[in-house]
Amino acid sequence: MKSKIKKLFQKTIDIESIFNESEKDISTSKIKSTSKKSCHLEEFRKQLSSICIFPLNIRENCSGNYSNYIGTGLTHISQLQHIKFEYALEDPKIMEGVPNLPISNRKILLLDLDETLIHADFDEEYLDDKSNKYDAIIKFKPSRQENEESDNNWDKEDSTWCSGVEDDEDDIHSVGIFVRNNAINFLNEVNKYFDVGIFTASTKDYADAVISFLDPENKLIKFRLYRHNCINFNNSFYVKDLRIFKNVDLKNIVLLDNSIYSFAAQINNGILINSFFNNKNDEELNNAFEYLINYILPSDDVKVVNEEFFNFGQIINDLINCK
Repeated sequence: MKSKIKKLFQKTIDIESIFNESEKDISTSKIKSTSKKSCHLEEFRKQLSSICIFPLNIRENCSGNYSNYIGTGLTHISQLQHIKFEYALEDPKIMEGVPNLPISNRKILLLDLDETLIHADFDEEYLDDKSNKYDAIIKFKPSRQENEESDNNWDKEDSTWCSGVEDDEDDIHSVGIFVRNNAINFLNEVNKYFDVGIFTASTKDYADAVISFLDPENKLIKFRLYRHNCINFNNSFYVKDLRIFKNVDLKNIVLLDNSIYSFAAQINNGILINSFFNNKNDEELNNAFEYLINYILPSDDVKVVNEEFFNFGQIINDLINCK
């Protein structure tokens, strides 16, 4: 590079000074970029601090209360339309471990974990229910920072599952889980048509242990995102901004989740499913599969199809215009 510049200017310019100035420009550019990101994050935090929302409990997302849950949830989300969630994605912690997905002709299906595919009975609410025993006991070792993960490297040896085994060490936690009816078959079937990943608001250590049970050969779940990849809204709920995938067009990605707040950044990329706890007769995944195959798979833009079917975007616009 130096020889080309030298030949072009034929000693009429101090070559070393050119490169010194260039390095200064690059350094200044980095400082400006860092400063801009810092300003964006500060603005985002100020926006969050100006809003107080008391989100609905996930138990309110049930078949008998579905309309009320949607109505209240979308009312809350309508208050967030001015929030620049994209600014939060400038936080390195949120972007940590996000995969650069390969170019594919297949759409991306993101699945929530808790109350979507499984329910973990941390409160031991169903411990004495002899008629409906746990499907497995999940064992995991929490990280030192209880609600944050230091890295996104999955180690199968640290994430195991067993059935009916007592804890031998103080730092190993265990929890009984119920697996949603047809969940394993659902994972196998959607893999035939979609690139499937997990996007959970749970911690990495626990989530990996659950996924190891659901997908022991690591063939069904192509990638994983965890709590630290979500946007924490004032410790009230988590937003899953799908722009976290820098090389994916939003028209080709959907998120199946039981929390409507997960969709706050892209309401038309979300497919809401009722919360699951321990109902062995639950048919929600079968219904979701039919919707995915008949509507999402053949669509040119999943956002358009979801809006036509669920009308969430229009409801939010109506709520905003009524204020």
